[in-house]
Amino acid sequence: MDGMDRQGKSGDRNPALDFTKGVLVLFMVLYHWINYFVGVEGAFYTYIRFVPSAFIFLAGFIMANIYPAKYGFGNSRLYVRLVTRGLKLLVLFTVLNVTANMFIERSYKGAMPGIEGLISNAATIYISWNARVSFGVLVPIGYLLVLSAVIFLAIRVHKYSVHLICAALFLCVWFLDLYGSPNPNLSFIAIGILGMVFGFYPIEKVNNWVGHPYVVVGLNVGYILAISIYGIGYVMQVIGVCLSVMLIYLAGVTSTASGVLRGTIILLGKYSLFGYIAQIGLLQLLQANLPLFNLNIWALWIISFVGAFTLTIFTVRMAHYIRTRTHIADWIYRVVFS
Repeated sequence: MDGMDRQGKSGDRNPALDFTKGVLVLFMVLYHWINYFVGVEGAFYTYIRFVPSAFIFLAGFIMANIYPAKYGFGNSRLYVRLVTRGLKLLVLFTVLNVTANMFIERSYKGAMPGIEGLISNAATIYISWNARVSFGVLVPIGYLLVLSAVIFLAIRVHKYSVHLICAALFLCVWFLDLYGSPNPNLSFIAIGILGMVFGFYPIEKVNNWVGHPYVVVGLNVGYILAISIYGIGYVMQVIGVCLSVMLIYLAGVTSTASGVLRGTIILLGKYSLFGYIAQIGLLQLLQANLPLFNLNIWALWIISFVGAFTLTIFTVRMAHYIRTRTHIADWIYRVVFS
């Protein structure tokens, strides 16, 4: 998430974490482009299903790895900031969906539910899940931020509290799935708490874990073979999130990409929350307007694909440019996204 990867009290950013978030933004563009222009079903989803969960996993990792070092467990600012940011994301999710339902008739999920539909399905949306809403990943991340404040308080009592809470949540997810009442929000939050478990380890130790590229790559190849044969359930999805994030972070640590390419990816990582929101809005605009040109399917795919990535990068660059030159724009950005 934007502004959440400052390293310790020095305030220096970790470029590898920004790189990881930036790559996930690009994967999210691909994920949603397929949703909007190819279809919501297909074998390819087996290999990219990790993307939304990876966002939440990384948010949990960054919270645990950065915030305690920056504020300290005894500082009330830590808890106020986490709760405030979590509530802010829930408000942002609500405003975005109200706005989308006022101006957009359809998304890839079908007809938009409208304001009345949002209100009537509020319990389902905010407690479990409603596939017809947009920007849905903001809800579990918002809950994760609020819950992390409770976890940080619990850690002051018992240092393994996060491990116990993580195990309890995964047990609840398993229990609900077993009895036919899955709760996607809870499933996402459990993955975010798992990210926190890893995040409490020093970043140097994490770097040592990913410092064996042949092992990391080999594990990812084995995972891809496994899901190709057996499919992807929730357990395999959790494993895939961990392995995929490790692989991307490894690429961020060892990348020899050109300055422009790496710089663009890192910039996307610094604006990951804004980029996530922007790319969904841009894809909805492309879906609504490109059919007016009566393009054949291949032309539609090529133009929408290139357009989705190009416009997302351009929008993020413009946001960064305006922020650096206008104090009011920077203040607005911080109020909404930081």
